Amino acid sequence: MSIDWAEEVKEYKKQYDDEDGIHEYVESLLPVYFGEIYTTYHDVIGTPLNIQIEPQHTGLQVGEIMQGHIFEAFLGRFYEAWNEADEEE
Repeated sequence: MSIDWAEEVKEYKKQYDDEDGIHEYVESLLPVYFGEIYTTYHDVIGTPLNIQIEPQHTGLQVGEIMQGHIFEAFLGRFYEAWNEADEEE
């Protein structure tokens, strides 16, 4: 799964006029099915075999933990592209 973050920022700015919905927008980009989650995690972060299970993960499935990590990585990349777009304007 390869995302063009500059294009996603443009699409977001076309649809919304503020930063309030960024988290929901990035969340909508997350993979849903375990095979996609695993592949995306591996591509974006690396092997999921190194995931450390922490107390806040109690009750979560491994896929949900991986989605949380992917979300954090995606959000960081989205904000990087957002800042670059702001500098260009």
